[in-house]
Amino acid sequence: MRKKRILVYGLTSLIGGVETYIINLLKNIDKNKFEIDLLVQDDIVGINKEKIDGEYSNIIFVENFKRHPIKAMKTLKKIYKENNYDVVHLNLATASSSMYALPCKIYSKNTKILIHSHNGSVQNRFQHYVFRFIIKKIADVYIACSDIAAKWMFGEKIVDSGKVIFTNNAIQTERFVYNNETRDKIRKEYNFADDFVIGHVGRFNEEKNHVGMINMLKDFLTKRDDVKLVLIGNGVLENKAKELVKKYRIDNKVFFLGVKSNINEFYQAFDLFILPSLFEGMPIVGIEAQAAGLKCIFSDTITKEADITGNVSFISIDETAKWIDEIIKIRDSKYDRKNMSKILEEKGYDLKKEIKKIEKIYEN
Repeated sequence: MRKKRILVYGLTSLIGGVETYIINLLKNIDKNKFEIDLLVQDDIVGINKEKIDGEYSNIIFVENFKRHPIKAMKTLKKIYKENNYDVVHLNLATASSSMYALPCKIYSKNTKILIHSHNGSVQNRFQHYVFRFIIKKIADVYIACSDIAAKWMFGEKIVDSGKVIFTNNAIQTERFVYNNETRDKIRKEYNFADDFVIGHVGRFNEEKNHVGMINMLKDFLTKRDDVKLVLIGNGVLENKAKELVKKYRIDNKVFFLGVKSNINEFYQAFDLFILPSLFEGMPIVGIEAQAAGLKCIFSDTITKEADITGNVSFISIDETAKWIDEIIKIRDSKYDRKNMSKILEEKGYDLKKEIKKIEKIYEN
């Protein structure tokens, strides 16, 4: 039986929710049934390159549509005319990226186009809404990781029509189960000692609100001194965040650890996980943190669906005092970490089951 040929778009070298989703897909999909090519704008390097080696068929390059629209259109025309793809799976944060599938609708009419929403907003809302009409013209299947992500990408009318397929951003729960030995190892390596360690994992982009995190920590330190903030990730605003930390003279309280291949181990070392994002779809890092038995504080812009274990508090990013009070409350509670695998699996966050959903979409 011929394998179905799939073209997947959305992977970069950065650490983020879309990247994690695609890597999980590559590693767990049935390779006897599906052959996956990756459509990318730049070389995949670093940890993401290591993770995907041997998990795909081809990497296919295309120019950035915003910078080189004519070249990109020509490249995409060639790609879609020369390859007999059964499915094009676009993993998007903004509707403008749907342009990467537009030539497919023109030159490969038998290909099914999946538009998969992973985000709840972006800064350039006007541009997003302008391009959203393209999605309605080209999409054969609408997929989203949450209700907020669905409404953002497709609009309430399509969501209310029941056309959207919801798939959970599932994880390998067993990798994140709390382990006290791992916790001691990481805390010793980074000299966290008995400090209360607040963790965050995410790319340094505007929506992740690193500036807000650092400002909140500065205010927190006027009340309590036994705390450290660990930031894992990379991105364009990393230097800006480092400059702010230096300006406030809290270098000894903030750890910039870059990209880590063993993020699951760092969750063990954290005492609290925070996500003060300006917007999100369904944050995979928030699911991973809960799988590790962590208490979490999320901004109230994040979907309430993200509270899977009952260990999440939602607070407005404008209410710094409430964030500080909640952190102190959690700090003083000295809560026990529990194995959350069963809860996550019961609520639909078992990775293998969610990958089966995608396989059925590809097949049908």
